[in-house]
Amino acid sequence: MESNALPVRLHLLPNVKLLDNHRLIDPVAAVYERDMPEYQGLRKHLRKGILDSIATSESLKDVTWIFTDSQSSDAVGSAAVADYIHAAHTKGSQLISVILTCAEDENSRRVKSEQRGGTKLHDVDVLLGIRRTEDLYRFGGKAELELDVTLLSPIEAAHEIVGFVTQTVVQDN
Repeated sequence: MESNALPVRLHLLPNVKLLDNHRLIDPVAAVYERDMPEYQGLRKHLRKGILDSIATSESLKDVTWIFTDSQSSDAVGSAAVADYIHAAHTKGSQLISVILTCAEDENSRRVKSEQRGGTKLHDVDVLLGIRRTEDLYRFGGKAELELDVTLLSPIEAAHEIVGFVTQTVVQDN
């Protein structure tokens, strides 16, 4: 699913806000290249600051947050995931993980799309390297959905996700 299609579908859930991970990446990328030693530190600082603000805000207490992100299971990715887990715990919210997958050829086609802007990945060779060498972080358990979106339209994927989220929240209450 093209991530730019997601905001249009947010009406399917009440009182929801979307924070695209590139809103956290792009300011850091404006200062540091990804291979510079300060890059990850500033990303973590910015991510933690925003997540802590969301988690402790009285004004945002009734907002359901959707974060787009993809983290590996290595030390850096696991530390980023820990920031999300901490924020959910602090806010007293359930963290529901949705992993969108698609076939390699479709993933490659989407990465090359003209609709992808900013610092989003555009290099198919880098994508294929990631797909072949990095393990995606998985929370596991009943609050995680893995959804193959290769043949789904954005609205079909959104309905699947909303159904899962609704069912998961009802089961836990």
